[in-house]
Amino acid sequence: MLNALERTHHHAEPIASSFLCDQVSALLCYDPSVRSGEQDAASAMSAATGRVWSVLGDRKLFDRTAVDALRTELTWLTQALAPLSHSVPSHEVAYGTALAALESGRYFRLVADLQEFCSAPPVRQPRRWHLYMG
Repeated sequence: MLNALERTHHHAEPIASSFLCDQVSALLCYDPSVRSGEQDAASAMSAATGRVWSVLGDRKLFDRTAVDALRTELTWLTQALAPLSHSVPSHEVAYGTALAALESGRYFRLVADLQEFCSAPPVRQPRRWHLYMG
């Protein structure tokens, strides 16, 4: 039984890691369109950011200490994009906020950290004593 549970956990790792990397790629592919002011792109980038945030929150797969800082930065990015991704009366202000975020060192550090995370995700090792409990 222990081996079956370990195999299930290890099969989930590549799938989750692959999905995570796909969502990071989606987040990055919308960057140029958001920079050009496209509202639909801001919504799509915000959605991809939310999916990355959610996947990183899976405490069964990823080490919590490794993902908490990334999740904080993803929340910041979502907040910066939110006004642009909705119809707002002052579109120029929302665009300026989103553009400032995308041009900041903080954003480039987040992108680098996400790419590094995807290249070697710190997968949480299952505790064996939990596997025996039913």
